[in-house]
Amino acid sequence: MAVVDADSTWPAPVKGGRHWNLAWVAEAWDVETARLMVWTPLLLVLGIWTYFSLHREPPTVLAVPVLVATLMLILWRGVPQGLKVLALVLLGFAAAQLRTQWVATPLLRAYAPDQAITGVVADVDVRSRQRFTMVLEVLNASSLPETERPRRILVNMTGKHAAPQVGDMVTLTANIAPLPRPAQPGGFDYGRQLYFQSIGATARSTSGVTVLNTEVPWRYVMRSTFHDLRVAIGERVRSAIPGPLGSFADALITGERATIPRAMNNSLQESGLFHILSISGLHMALVAGGAFWVMRSLLALSEKLALRRPIKKWSAAFAMAIGLLYMLLADSGAATERSFIMIAVVFFAVLVDRPALSMHNLALAATLILLSAPEQALSASFQMSFMAVMGLASFFNWWQTHAPVAEIVGKQGWAARWRRKIWLVSVASIATSLVAGVLSGIPAAHHFGRLAPYSVVANALALPVVSVVVMPAAMASVLLMPLGLEVVPLKFMALGLSVVMAISDWVAGLPGAGLRLPRLGVVEAALLSVAIAILLLPKTRLRLASVPVFALAFVVFLMPKPEIILLVDERAANVAVQTKDGFAPALTTSAAASVSRWLAQAGDNASFKQATARRAWTCSAQSCLATAGTLQVALLLKSTSPVVKCPVVDVLVSQEPLRRRCKGRLQTIDRFDVWRNGAYAVTVDGAVTHVRGTQGIRPWVYEPRARAKP
Repeated sequence: MAVVDADSTWPAPVKGGRHWNLAWVAEAWDVETARLMVWTPLLLVLGIWTYFSLHREPPTVLAVPVLVATLMLILWRGVPQGLKVLALVLLGFAAAQLRTQWVATPLLRAYAPDQAITGVVADVDVRSRQRFTMVLEVLNASSLPETERPRRILVNMTGKHAAPQVGDMVTLTANIAPLPRPAQPGGFDYGRQLYFQSIGATARSTSGVTVLNTEVPWRYVMRSTFHDLRVAIGERVRSAIPGPLGSFADALITGERATIPRAMNNSLQESGLFHILSISGLHMALVAGGAFWVMRSLLALSEKLALRRPIKKWSAAFAMAIGLLYMLLADSGAATERSFIMIAVVFFAVLVDRPALSMHNLALAATLILLSAPEQALSASFQMSFMAVMGLASFFNWWQTHAPVAEIVGKQGWAARWRRKIWLVSVASIATSLVAGVLSGIPAAHHFGRLAPYSVVANALALPVVSVVVMPAAMASVLLMPLGLEVVPLKFMALGLSVVMAISDWVAGLPGAGLRLPRLGVVEAALLSVAIAILLLPKTRLRLASVPVFALAFVVFLMPKPEIILLVDERAANVAVQTKDGFAPALTTSAAASVSRWLAQAGDNASFKQATARRAWTCSAQSCLATAGTLQVALLLKSTSPVVKCPVVDVLVSQEPLRRRCKGRLQTIDRFDVWRNGAYAVTVDGAVTHVRGTQGIRPWVYEPRARAKP
C-alpha cells in the first residue's frame, strides 16, 4: 500500500516503484484551499480578464444577482472549497461588469468643432511649460446632443495658458472628438482607459481658459488644498535645486514630472530606473517605513513608554497617517493609491499583532484594489508592481528559512562579523533586484515591448542611494519647510540624485540598453503570469502545476503567427508596408503618431523620420504604390482632380470616399471604411482585420455617426 511522507507532499512510490500514489494531490488541495485568501487575487483576475476578453457585453441584469450569489457561496462555511474557487472567479467577473456600469457615461459619436464648454476642473496634469491636460466635469455643452454629452471630457491645452486649479469652474471653446481608438487591431485601447474615468470624449482647446468666480465644490476642497500645497512645495524645491535635478526632486516629493527633460526620462527608461519617478511602492515604503522607524526610535528613548506602552503600534498608526498624507500630496495617482493600500495593510497587521510582510497581506491589498477598481487588472503598473511584490514576498520568506545564519562565536572579531553581514546584505539586495526585475519584466514586455537588460545592475547600485540618501533627505526637507530650513537636506538630496543619474547614464550607455522587442502577446503574457503565481503562492507541491502552464506559454510563444505586412491609419492619413528593415510609411508628414505606435508594437527602434527613409513606395501626385509581401498595394491621395485610371492592385486604400469608382482585388479601404471601423491591418496570408472588429460591442466602443452640418 502506498504511503505519503508526513513531512512532505511529494508522492511516495508504491511497492516496486512503478506507480505514484496521488493522495498527495488531495492533501495539497486541502492545504491550499485552506489558504484561499492567498489565491483570491489570482482567481479574481481570471474572472476580470474573462469579462474584458468578451466580444459582446453580457446581460447587465445578471451582474447584481451573480455578485450576491458568489458572495453567499464564498462566505457560507458549508460550501465545498472547489465551489468557492469558482465563486471567486465569478466574483471578479461580476465586479468588473458592475464597475463598468458604475462609471458609465454617454459617448460622443462624431467630431464637434468650436463647442463652448462649461465645467468644473476635476483634475489637472501639467505636461510641460506650454502644455497641460485637464479633466472637466461637464456642466454645459449645449451644442452636443443630450444623449452624447459625456459626464467628463479630457481637454488638451497648448500655449502659454495658466493652468486652472482643481475645483475651478471654467469655460472655454474647444474642438471635441470621440474617444481615441487603438492605432491598430489588437493595440492598446486608450479610449477604454478613459472610459473607466467616466470620460466620454476628448477635446483640444481653441481658446484660453476663463475661470469663473465661484466657490470650489465641497468634493474638491481637499484636493484643491493639497494642489496649492504641492505647487508651493515644488517652487521651494526647484529654487533650492535648480535645473533638471530640481525637477527630479520635485517629482519624488510631489509627483510633478512636467519639467523633467526628455534626455533624463530616456536615460532612466533605458537603464531600468524609470520606476523611481513614479511615486509607488518604493517611495511609500521608504516614507512610511522611515516614519515608523523614526517615531519608534523617539518613543523608545523613554524607558517608561518603551516598557509599558505599545510604542510599536503607535508608530504603525503614525506611519499610516504619514503614508496617507504623502498619497494626498502626490495627487493620489492609481499607483500611489495602490501603494498606500499595501503599506496600510502592512501596518494594520502590526496593529493586530500579525506578521507585517506576508502573502496574506499582499493578497488582501490586491483584493481590495481589484474589487474597487477591477480595470486595474489590465494596467501595466498594477501588473508590474504586484508581480514584483509577490516575488519579493516569496523570496524573503525563502530567505528567512534558507539564508545562511552568521554563527558568531567568541573567536570571531568584529571585522569578520561585519564582513559577513555586508556580504549577506549585498546578496539579498542583488537577489531582490533580480527577482523584481524579472517578474515585472513580463508585463513590461507585453505593454511596452521594452526591456532593460541591465536593470539589475542599475537598481543594485542606485536603490541604496535612493533609500539611504535621497528619500530621507526628501522627508527631512518637507518637515523643515515650515521653519525655512529645507535647503540643507535638499542639497543632500541633490547630491544623491546626481549619483543616481550618473549610474543611470552609465548603464543607459552600455551596448543593448533600452532593448526594444516585439510586444509579448496577451495570451503568452497571461499564461506566464498565471504560471509564476502558481509557482510562488503554494506552500505545497501544487507549485508543480506551474510546469505545464509554463510549457503551454512556451508553445504558444513558438507557434507561428500571421505576420502583419500592411497597416492603415484610422483616417487613412498614412499607410505602412513591412519591409526587411521594418515598416515603411508611404507619406513623410502624415499620421506620425500612428506610425510611431506601429513601430513600437513591432519592437522597431526607428523613429518616424527614420522609417520614412525606407525605400518601399513610389509616389505620384495622385497615388503611391508598393509591394507588401506578395500583395500589390496602392494609396490614393486627396486630390482636386478625379482619378482617371484606377490602379489594378490587391489592396486599394483611398484617403477619400471611392463610392465604388475603384476596387482592389482583395480589399478596398476608403475614407468611409476607416471612419466606420478604425485602423486596418493585413497579414501575409491576406487576412484583413480592423479595430472595430477586435474591440467588439462593448460600452466603451462608440458607434460613429455622421457629423452634424453647421
